[in-house]
Amino acid sequence: MKRWVYTPSPALQQTFREQLTVFPREPDMTVYGLRWAGMMVLRVFLAFYFRLRIVGREGIPAAGPFVLVANHSSHLDAVALSCVLPPRRWCHAYAVAAQDYFFRSFFRALAAVVFTNAMPFDRKEDPEKSLELCAEALQVSGEGLIIFPEGTRSPDGSVQRFRLGVGKLVAGTEIPVVPAYIHGAHRAWPKGRVSPKPFRVTVVVGSPRTYPQTPRTQEGFIAVADDLRKAVLDLQKRTGP
Repeated sequence: MKRWVYTPSPALQQTFREQLTVFPREPDMTVYGLRWAGMMVLRVFLAFYFRLRIVGREGIPAAGPFVLVANHSSHLDAVALSCVLPPRRWCHAYAVAAQDYFFRSFFRALAAVVFTNAMPFDRKEDPEKSLELCAEALQVSGEGLIIFPEGTRSPDGSVQRFRLGVGKLVAGTEIPVVPAYIHGAHRAWPKGRVSPKPFRVTVVVGSPRTYPQTPRTQEGFIAVADDLRKAVLDLQKRTGP
């Protein structure tokens, strides 16, 4: 019989700050509790201050991996999409966030993890490794991801070109990708503004789509990115005035 050897979790030797900034994160009841409490406060705040309206929430898969993609022009985008998720997925879906911005300081990292369950993404030094972690979260752990394929906030609110990373994650797979369009967030909190102002924010969620027949080539990744950008732009027409 093989001898059992106790191996303590690496999280036991990490500070709370280190637990926030590394990924994958070990299950932690403190973080889970903060996440649930933060989401309850966040939903109430967005409903009253920004009159948040969500259309098509049923497009989010009830179980299994998925990718939620949307336009990106404001810091409000990630928290608005977090509110789209059903409560049972609050701790099982991650917003992919720039490591060099959101994880530079403890308080910014704490806010990102509590309100969006942020996953640090190294977009400068080793983006391929970060993409591998995203793929592992989807294909091995069966978690959800919130991704902004533009890569950074649009300065004028228009939808910029979608980068190829999302294509690399889902081309040739059955992983559902849910497009969404966020209206009003740019007016409420544009890039460069210190604090938000009250303005109605609407999120329109589309139907999931998959790309099992799309080849895992550069052309295939471009095709996925372009198709998802078109899907997001089509949803823009349903946001109303």
